Amino acid sequence: FFGSHKSNFTAALLFACPLRDHRSGRPHFRIRLKGNFTFSSLLGKKHGQFSELKLAPGQVKCLHHVLVSGKHWGPVHVAVARPLEGSELWCVVSDQLTSIETFTEYGQRFQIEEGFLDEKSAACHLEDSHLRTAPQLQRLLLVLSVALLVLVSLGTDLVASKQRRLIDPHWRRGLSYLKLGWRRLQYCLSHGLDASSTLVLIGGADPEPSHLQRKRKPPPTFSDVWLLDFSSIS
Repeated sequence: FFGSHKSNFTAALLFACPLRDHRSGRPHFRIRLKGNFTFSSLLGKKHGQFSELKLAPGQVKCLHHVLVSGKHWGPVHVAVARPLEGSELWCVVSDQLTSIETFTEYGQRFQIEEGFLDEKSAACHLEDSHLRTAPQLQRLLLVLSVALLVLVSLGTDLVASKQRRLIDPHWRRGLSYLKLGWRRLQYCLSHGLDASSTLVLIGGADPEPSHLQRKRKPPPTFSDVWLLDFSSIS
């Protein structure tokens, strides 16, 4: 649906949270949109912009079976809400029926933000490759995946063995595990040391959460849910 047109969904996709159905293996998505996106019924009747929906603080409206933007992408399902904590409007579009839980599912993206940052500007500079074809990107991502696995393993082992301050003097961890692994590799090469030859990926709770994770605001909360189904509205 997104790949069939050139669209202004690019910015919105930066805030996407991919999910996977463990039963079918099919990926799903939760994407936050701006309030100025328009929506219409399946028959093309325009119902205005999401920002025009009258929502009290804490209220949620779920719009099922709608088309989004003037190009009528869809059908999709949208959850629109105004949190109790402020006036900012939240619009999350999904390929699955939306509910108040959609915002919790979208919030899962915050768990992988460090990884997105590493893949883009902080480490790999993936966008600077300017590759446009799927086969080229697949080959590059294969190489990057192996490199990321090794570097994250080095960083994980460094923290687990309580040696982080050997290469990162800060009292609290602020670097991702990938960047810690990168610095450890540079340290070993510059000092003529052998880097670990064992992959170490420890499950469970983060042994040393970064101070950036601790500063994160709690997810918005809502109290009232309205459901509007546009599947049969002309």
